[in-house]
Amino acid sequence: MVKNFSNASLQIVISNQGENKYNMNWIGQSDDRTPSTSLNPYLDSLIPALAGSQLVVEYTQLEYMNSSTVPPIIQFIKKLNSNETTTLIHYDASSKWQSASFKAIETLSRMMPHITVKGLK
Repeated sequence: MVKNFSNASLQIVISNQGENKYNMNWIGQSDDRTPSTSLNPYLDSLIPALAGSQLVVEYTQLEYMNSSTVPPIIQFIKKLNSNETTTLIHYDASSKWQSASFKAIETLSRMMPHITVKGLK
């Protein structure tokens, strides 16, 4: 069972798009000093439910993300890849901070056969 996440000004909304297809939207701001405290347990809880499915992760509605948020995201995509969850990650390529943050994630994803990172303009 997949559940939504809400912590301060960050919301993660997951919607079922049909058989084994999910959308995950990150909305608001991730400005917690230690986001891994809440994000890691939440994201880890999703791994078994999403294994073998198709997932689209949308960061385009994320207004701000501090650098502390990047490690939990990287851990999450590594686990998705290990569980063969076909994942497409979208970020806002016209946003300077998103482009900077997701460039490293995009580079890492090239070594992961089940993960694709794409900037949208």
